[in-house]
Amino acid sequence: MQGLTRRELILGAAAGPWLRARAADDTAFLPLEEARPVLDSFANELPQGFAGRKLTADSWLAWETIHDREIRARLKRGDADSIFNLALFGTSFTAQPRVTTKVLEGGDDRAAAHLILARVRDLAAAASHPGSNERVQFAADWLKENGVDPAQPADAKRVEALLLENALRVRREQRDYAKAIAVAKQQGDAASLFVTRSSLYRDRGLSLDTSFRPNYAIEQALGEMKAAGVLRNVRRAAVIGPGLDFADKRSGYDFYPVQTLQPFALIDSLRKLKLADASGPAVEIFDLSERVLGHVRRAVERARGGTPYMVQVPLDGETRWLPQTVAYWRGFGAEIGMEAKPLDPPRSVHARMHAVRIRPQVVMLLGCADLDVVTQRRTPEHLDLAVATNILVYYSPFEQSLALRNIADMLRPAGILLSNNALPEVSGMPMKPVGSTTVAYSQDPDDGDRLIWYQRQ
Repeated sequence: MQGLTRRELILGAAAGPWLRARAADDTAFLPLEEARPVLDSFANELPQGFAGRKLTADSWLAWETIHDREIRARLKRGDADSIFNLALFGTSFTAQPRVTTKVLEGGDDRAAAHLILARVRDLAAAASHPGSNERVQFAADWLKENGVDPAQPADAKRVEALLLENALRVRREQRDYAKAIAVAKQQGDAASLFVTRSSLYRDRGLSLDTSFRPNYAIEQALGEMKAAGVLRNVRRAAVIGPGLDFADKRSGYDFYPVQTLQPFALIDSLRKLKLADASGPAVEIFDLSERVLGHVRRAVERARGGTPYMVQVPLDGETRWLPQTVAYWRGFGAEIGMEAKPLDPPRSVHARMHAVRIRPQVVMLLGCADLDVVTQRRTPEHLDLAVATNILVYYSPFEQSLALRNIADMLRPAGILLSNNALPEVSGMPMKPVGSTTVAYSQDPDDGDRLIWYQRQ
């Protein structure tokens, strides 16, 4: 983790009011006095520039401001990971089969390499004339940002080389992650494995890709919390980093428009479980990606004009789903909209489809805010519930602890955070784990989630 130079510390101390003005009017950086328990707990892992120095409110704020910029810069690397997913799993630009885990682990490395190369070439060709294909247009823009223009025939080979280099980079990283998980598994300790998984992507780009899976686990956790008396009524909730369904390798495709699922899934589950009124709850979306925030804002604006929000929910035909997962998929959206005719998958896609037309009144329950949860919070919030799945895994334990402190400040007393990460327990932190829910999605032993219930004390 990068720290502050002496010059930056001095400038930070002299520019406190200016730095504070960088946050939106209703957001604030984590104050030093509230960060103290985290800093004390991670005394041996503090950012460079802090060792041997007495921290002041302004020098701490200067570091937060710089670190906020560093975190936001990781979005670009996350975009590159989304391009990788599109190249290997997209179906809108190629007739080649998807490069599934079965293909990659099938033992025929040469065949897999040829398939990847063929798909990369098809994406490169499509990027030269993307038309109305939103995802391919995104790939074309990404290529231009990286110095090649797919519309220029002279750049054709460079476009293919850049896409292939990106695919190979992500594959190398995935092998490293798999090795780390394998080492943790060999220890035979489920708790240790969960901890390893919980910050596995701390150095990875912030990817926006998502799927419907965690939403089923959230509904199960909500039901168990209601039964235990931990959660009774949710009037205000937040989803941290909901993501966009771009081209997920496990259950997302690209033959339907880009969509977000988790905010609507949360409202649907809360109403189904009678944990929210029929007219609520209000759901705030906290994200630092303008792609996510802009998508939600446009949906809300269209809803004000009476336009519903359509979601397409695929169920991969090659996954051995458990019956309860299929039941959740089949009933998705019943409380928030009307079932609609789904799009037909391409011939190369083996999937069942479920579509829901979400009512405009439901879409208008969404709000959104540009927020880096590691360094910032909204004040005041008084949330009953916050959800953060597949997002805190992108941060180190030190950053996770800062985020947990910020989330605590946005929750009302006894409010709940649901996360599928094992977050550090820091002395003096007003958040404690009070239960957990473990959910399997399919017959694959690695296809599941464990959600921890963290409660504001």
